Amino acid sequence: MPYLALSGIPVPVSKSSGLRYSPVLLGEKVRTFNGFPRSSVRRKLMAYEGGTGPLSLADAAALRALIDGAGDSWDFGGNMLSSRGLWPSTVGSPLALPNLGRHEGYALALSVGHAVSWATQLGEDWTVAYWGRVWDGSGAQWHHYVQRSDGTVYVDAVAPGPQLGHTWSFNDDWRSNWGLEPSDVDGSLGEPGRYGQCATFGEWTSATWPTQLGTQWTVAYWARLETDSTWHQYVHRAGLPLSRDGVVGSHAPSAGALIATNGNYTQLPDGAVYLLNRRGTTGPGIPNVSGVPLLVDDLVVLPYMVPDSWVAPWFAATAPFRLPATSGLAEVDDNGALTVRHRAGVAGGFVNPFNDSLLVSDLVSLPYRVPDAWLAPWRDSGAPFGPLPYHRATGAGLHRPALVQGDAGQGEAIEWWEGSKRVQGEDFAFTLQEAP
Repeated sequence: MPYLALSGIPVPVSKSSGLRYSPVLLGEKVRTFNGFPRSSVRRKLMAYEGGTGPLSLADAAALRALIDGAGDSWDFGGNMLSSRGLWPSTVGSPLALPNLGRHEGYALALSVGHAVSWATQLGEDWTVAYWGRVWDGSGAQWHHYVQRSDGTVYVDAVAPGPQLGHTWSFNDDWRSNWGLEPSDVDGSLGEPGRYGQCATFGEWTSATWPTQLGTQWTVAYWARLETDSTWHQYVHRAGLPLSRDGVVGSHAPSAGALIATNGNYTQLPDGAVYLLNRRGTTGPGIPNVSGVPLLVDDLVVLPYMVPDSWVAPWFAATAPFRLPATSGLAEVDDNGALTVRHRAGVAGGFVNPFNDSLLVSDLVSLPYRVPDAWLAPWRDSGAPFGPLPYHRATGAGLHRPALVQGDAGQGEAIEWWEGSKRVQGEDFAFTLQEAP
């Protein structure tokens, strides 16, 4: 347990200044005219004073904003009003429902097409966090999402990575969005693609990526022969027929550019993705009588099998595929307004293959970018954040947990060396006033 934490975020307290306690009486204690003590005190609260010790300027700025209670929070307690009174504008009919929240309170329920917006007036630096899960009746697990203005999306305090799958745009090179390079390639880049540039494979040319797929996988891409004016989408799934142009199971598994050299389309050889432009009309590959170049764009490799319900909307989408869990439910526009919207499985966001309703709980909007060190304790705090501008203060340095309002006070500029680097920072004083 930290010595002091606000909404689960540890607050450093200088050993030299410590934490000072000042009782505050709700009422008064006085003596009457004849000398007897008299009390009208109904309750005794605490005020806490302390200093932070040395902090870098960036960490100090974030901690000041935390202590001051900057931002908005939502508990969705019967409505969608923020803790500071911001009213929402809605698309569709989102609902605030009881007993469904992460902490057994209210939750915001979003169905397909639903969205809620607030005029939060966020600036260049911001953080939006929330608990979310799919509401499909199966008791799906809650996950903590933190989105920041630098474009990062953390899920349960972990940044997304290759375990979610790979995508290739072919705009600049042969690497995936996570930097996976082909083990062998003899195609070329630069031709206009479906969305940007694409990969071009001449007769009998290919590319192989060591994707290490198991027995559950999906490989999808857009492709066309150079002599064909129409792009076609191919969706391969382990052990299933090929789906083309939004039609589930329309072709044999071998009727696309993905080649299983052993003929096994359940377990690809070495788990690798091997794309080949094969001349001919028999055998595996896209039929190509004259051996003309094959164009490929928006390649997607997932370590799981997408359901049939994804196939048609994926084909109908008008933008490149975004990996689920690499984009969140929250968006901040140029005016700083916050929007939380439902996302289907093929549109990034949650892994939501059947487009079920989504539950959002403990939504927080902060006008600053939180440090990485806050993410794990925020996830593990065990209680809602705020309600801003208040915080739930806990820690070994307190007599009891308390709801407090903070004020970051006067600071002092300091410098120190970290190895060969000179660091500018500050330490500052703060006060916390306990609320009734």
